[in-house]
Amino acid sequence: MTATSPQPEQGLPLSSRQEWCWEWERCYQEPYPKAVSLDCSTTLRMRGALDVGALREALAEVALRHDALRLRLLDSGTPVERMVRPRQALRAEPFPLELADLGDALRRRDLHEILVDLTTRPFQVTDRLSRATLLRLAADDHILLTSFHHLVFDEPSHQVYLRDLARFYNRRVAAPGAGGIGASLSYTDFVRTENTRRARLDTATRLAGWADRLRAHGSGDLLPGRTAGFLPLQHQYDSVRLDLSAEETRRLLRAARGERVSLYALLAAALTRTLGGFYGRRQVILSTPSHGRVRPETRSAVGLFSNMIQIPVDLGQHSPSGLFRRVDSVLRDASAVVDLPFGRLAEAVLGREGDAAFYRHALAHAELRLYGVTGWIVDRRQHDISLHGLRTGLVPYQQDFSRLKYAAPQSSLAAAATLSVGLTMETGRLTGALRYETTYHGRRTAETLADDFRGRLTDLARVGARHA
Repeated sequence: MTATSPQPEQGLPLSSRQEWCWEWERCYQEPYPKAVSLDCSTTLRMRGALDVGALREALAEVALRHDALRLRLLDSGTPVERMVRPRQALRAEPFPLELADLGDALRRRDLHEILVDLTTRPFQVTDRLSRATLLRLAADDHILLTSFHHLVFDEPSHQVYLRDLARFYNRRVAAPGAGGIGASLSYTDFVRTENTRRARLDTATRLAGWADRLRAHGSGDLLPGRTAGFLPLQHQYDSVRLDLSAEETRRLLRAARGERVSLYALLAAALTRTLGGFYGRRQVILSTPSHGRVRPETRSAVGLFSNMIQIPVDLGQHSPSGLFRRVDSVLRDASAVVDLPFGRLAEAVLGREGDAAFYRHALAHAELRLYGVTGWIVDRRQHDISLHGLRTGLVPYQQDFSRLKYAAPQSSLAAAATLSVGLTMETGRLTGALRYETTYHGRRTAETLADDFRGRLTDLARVGARHA
């Protein structure tokens, strides 16, 4: 009998929703992207008589229910930062619960500092993409710190994970023998479905068409900054406030209803007009993350379902109403291609410089995010986490991104040239800011753009007043 060498494990490709996250994390130099998922940690404080065994079993059941939490990247022998498209495999066993006693450490260091250090520990991505640590502050005071790589976890996943953890823990300590919970969507099946022959052919056809449309709208033609050429950017950002009163917000909503478009379409039309006027452009591409949880079963699944979508707007000679309708139509087109893999789309539009990565807004000129009105937005501050016999609450902490440095000109320039507007609907009013990279754009440009955008929103609010 002739001995044969074992065949390398083939594994699964990244999903369409994992691609943009992988590109994004590869944009940074050491210790990133090896080290950290970009703020996908949950810190749950539990005061009272904690049953550690029941917690460990509940965590294991969560991981067995959601197979995304048992994924790992396959080791191809290529350094992680140079691996353009890794493959992944499913671990049979759940991630373990590590225990740490912070009694002495807390006497020397601040709790926030300890949490920041723990959440930025490197992941051994070929081993696992999830980890859990139980921090003991006192006999009746614990913090459960769970960290997940962004490849397998997104913002809505926090709500699903915490809900299931509470249900599984309570069933063990308060209702032994209670019935189980129905099966969750299988993330690995989701990936396999995307990679059937028919699905891949359909994706390739739609990707080519969308890439042509983005190129025609100037994708990759960066907004000009204060100087030409590559800048050694230091990941330094600043912002200009963009706040509306409650009355102005109500009038904007009335204006959107009067035009029969979404509030996002109204804001996007105003922002593209602002950018087009300032930079002398007739075509502007906005980007925004789309949660992609379009099927009911995906709303109870843990995993990265978000993707970046691009909104190519032709400003042309449209009247205000005509532009609103145009943007609303383009939004529907963009939402229909949310499943296109971001990395492959960027390659088709921009090409790839060696093994450099694409920043998440590389295909757009500006970003517009709207929270609290559109999409399935989760606010972790509102989570109601009921664990039997315990007083619980999420521990706020601010992760330290000061070490982030862009690794290559391709990602550095894309990150700098993209202005980002984020607005949140809270207590009946829109608040937010325009964010910019200070080396590239400068304060005067940002303030001029913010003032112009704010003025356009004020004008739209006056229009809305007539719809009252």
